Amino acid sequence: MNKLFLAPTTLPDLPPVEYIYAAAKAGCDGVGLRLNRSPGLPFHPITGDLTLIRNIKSALADTNLQVLDIYSFYLRPETNINDFIPAIELGAELGAKFAVVMGDDIDWSRMSENLCRICEEATRVGLICALEFAVMRPLASLAQTINLISLSGCKDAVVCLDPLNLFRAGEQPHDLIGIDPIFFPYAQISDGIKGFDDNLAKLGHMAPNQRCLLGKGEVPMSALLDALPSGLPLSIELPMPKDSQYLTDTWAELVVRNVREFLVQYYDSKK
Repeated sequence: MNKLFLAPTTLPDLPPVEYIYAAAKAGCDGVGLRLNRSPGLPFHPITGDLTLIRNIKSALADTNLQVLDIYSFYLRPETNINDFIPAIELGAELGAKFAVVMGDDIDWSRMSENLCRICEEATRVGLICALEFAVMRPLASLAQTINLISLSGCKDAVVCLDPLNLFRAGEQPHDLIGIDPIFFPYAQISDGIKGFDDNLAKLGHMAPNQRCLLGKGEVPMSALLDALPSGLPLSIELPMPKDSQYLTDTWAELVVRNVREFLVQYYDSKK
């Protein structure tokens, strides 16, 4: 069975220590941590707060959870990669394996140079940059992501695959065929609805976070698992609906149980 990690987007309002314990209570194998501010999402600063860092390390040791990835490093026109270094170094200190990078620059040459630069800083401390494409940003598709990695010449960069954004970009599981599996050391797992018609001009104009429990949306998740390398670590990204009556701990338990049940059914179907 795949190891399951809770993405910080799933419980964005919880402070880091409480979030780690909620992930452990839900039965996760580990977490992702938001160490850099992301647009439109709650942010609980960690870098530079020595007391909080000690508490996070204590919580990770207490729960025996691993840190899979750190979020999120946006490559924008005004980006100064040096600003990311403290968070990248802290991620390595906490045992993270990947730094999630978003492409948010229409100048592909500049974005490529910044990707190369952040990859250098990540590699220096033992992290790997994982590019996550999203249809509301210039780096909007898997094809573009593979092309950007090639353009940058970064040999260590990989893809953080969001199934819903793959689907929204008009790509399908068969589009992974022929791509070196080395680009997919892990993946997110989520379901949802497209949220717009097939007019590509409307990409990025859907309502945010139109995600739902696995099997309740339109994403061909089983086919995607077929196309990905077997047994990958999976990061659960399913924000609690704003009108939800669930407590945060209960929501985490619900989504983790949903993913495990989905995976059991998926693997049973392969026997």
